[in-house]
Amino acid sequence: MAIVAVENQKFKLGYNRYLRNAFYITLVAHVLMFYFTPTFTFKPYVLREEYFEAIDLPEQFELPPPPKEIAAPAVPIEAAEGEEVDEDAEIAPTTFERIEDVPPPPPPPSEQASEFYAFDEAPVLIKFVNPKYPDLARQAGIEGVVLINVLVAEDGKVLSASVIRSDVTPAMEKAAIEAAKQFVFKPAKQRTVPVKARMAVPIRFKLHGN
Repeated sequence: MAIVAVENQKFKLGYNRYLRNAFYITLVAHVLMFYFTPTFTFKPYVLREEYFEAIDLPEQFELPPPPKEIAAPAVPIEAAEGEEVDEDAEIAPTTFERIEDVPPPPPPPSEQASEFYAFDEAPVLIKFVNPKYPDLARQAGIEGVVLINVLVAEDGKVLSASVIRSDVTPAMEKAAIEAAKQFVFKPAKQRTVPVKARMAVPIRFKLHGN
């Protein structure tokens, strides 16, 4: 403890000397820095000059002539047996000027139209399921009829159902189809044998109190 106190006392006694030496060293460093630093000279910016040359363009341009048309190569025509081919005959070019005269393509074949079921006794509806009235249609007071085309199987159950026509919303048509698929029929018969059959069933949407 006594040694630390002695060293601390020595440092305090030489504090002025340390401060003076540091000041001299800093002063000498600044003098040397200013002495060896080159003198800054200001040079004004000189704008580089550029030259532009104006070119007079002609008012009209001469277009080169179009290239000459090349004749299409002759297509050889094979003649059938016993038939002579006239080599000098020309095939009329194809034209689309009267495209409106071309008949439209035939409509795609309908699956329902291609199905035909013969029967002597028509199916009879024995279980009717009321369709679920859509809430939005009920609130809007929409009423109408959906004519459903149903395919009745040999056991009287509905195999498929589709809309023939309707005057209601798509949501009501969907509800009618879902209800029709739950119908049960007395199956159609060909003589005494149950067979498949198609029939149209109207489903009416009507609000109570009307």
